[in-house]
Amino acid sequence: MSQSDDHSQGRWPRPWRPPTLADVARRAGVSKATASRALAAGRTTARPAATGSVQRIARSLGYTTRRADLPRLLVLSSGLARTGYWATLSGVLEAAQEHGADLSIHVLSASPARRREALLQALGTRLDAVVVLEFDSLGLAALHDLPEGLPLAVAGGYPHPDDGGLKRAWTDDHAGAVMACEHLLGLGHTRVAYVGVPSAGHPDPRLAGWREVMAGAGLEAPEPVATGWGTTTGERAAAALTRSGATAVLCGNDDLAIGLLSGLARAGARIPDDISVVGVDDHPHASATTPPLTTVRLDFARVGQEAVALALGTRREERVEVPVELVERESVGRPLPDPNRSLSPSRPVERQCGLARPAP
Repeated sequence: MSQSDDHSQGRWPRPWRPPTLADVARRAGVSKATASRALAAGRTTARPAATGSVQRIARSLGYTTRRADLPRLLVLSSGLARTGYWATLSGVLEAAQEHGADLSIHVLSASPARRREALLQALGTRLDAVVVLEFDSLGLAALHDLPEGLPLAVAGGYPHPDDGGLKRAWTDDHAGAVMACEHLLGLGHTRVAYVGVPSAGHPDPRLAGWREVMAGAGLEAPEPVATGWGTTTGERAAAALTRSGATAVLCGNDDLAIGLLSGLARAGARIPDDISVVGVDDHPHASATTPPLTTVRLDFARVGQEAVALALGTRREERVEVPVELVERESVGRPLPDPNRSLSPSRPVERQCGLARPAP
C-alpha cells in the first residue's frame, strides 16, 4: 500500500521514519547504485527515463540527504507565548535564513530529569551553533545542563561576573525602566506607581530601575500595585491604581499596560489627564491602543539576530548590547495641579480587538 493510500485511510505509520536510498530504489525498481546516480547533482550516467522516475519517487517519499555544508543551529527556549520569546525567535529565524542555517527549536521541560534527557537527544547530532533564550529560570538551568565545548550564545538575560567567555546578546531592561521613570519625573510626576512582572530566574530589573530613580529623587516607591504577565493582571490593577493617588504608572511590559488602559477606561479615567501610563517592550499593539501607548522599545528581534551571529562566529565580540529606546506616544502627559483629584465619571466603553475604547 502506498503512502497516499495510508493517508486516505488514516493509517500514517507512526513513528514516521525518513526514507532511505534503498526505499527509493525499491519503489523505482532499480539498484541502489542507479538510484544514487540518478539523485546525484550534475550526474548524467543514469538513463534519462530512470533519472526522472527516481527523482519523482524520491520527492513523493520525502527522501533527501542532509547537506554537509549547511550550518546547523539549535535554539533552546522554555516557551513561545510571551512577547520577548516570540520576538527574539523571529530574529533568530531571520538570521538563520540569512546564514542559510538548518534550524531546530527545542522547548525546555520544567522537569530537570526530562529536560536533561531531551537535551541529550537534541545534542545527539552535529551542531554548528546553539542559542539559549535566557528569559527565565528554565533557560538559566539549561545553560548549566549543557556540556562544555558547544558553540554557544545566549539571547537575553544579563552579563554575569561568572560568565567567563560566554557569548551573549542582550538588552538592558534596567536602563529602559530608568529612562521611562526619569521621563515621568521630568514631566512633573512625583507619584509614580509600578505594575510589575514576576521574577524570572533573577530579580526584576525593571522594578529595580523604577525604585532607583524614585529613591534618587527622594520620592516614595511603594510596593508594586500588582504583579503578573498579561492583560488580565493589568485590567485588575486599575481599581487599586485609581485609589492609590498615583499620577503615573510604569508597567513591566506592554501586555500589562494594554490591560491597564482597558481597566482605567472602564473606570472613567482620562488618560493621560488623570494618569499617565508607560509600558515596556513596544508590542505591535502598543501604537493601536487608545490613547497610543508610550513605551520602552526593547529590540528583541535584533537580540535574536545578534545571538545567532555570535553563536555562528560571524561576530567576534563576546557581548552585544542592543540599546533601548523610549517611544513617546499619547498615553503620557503632565500631571494636573491637584494630586488628590478624583477620576472623571464613568463613560460607556466599547471593546474592539481586546482594547478598550471610549464610545463616540
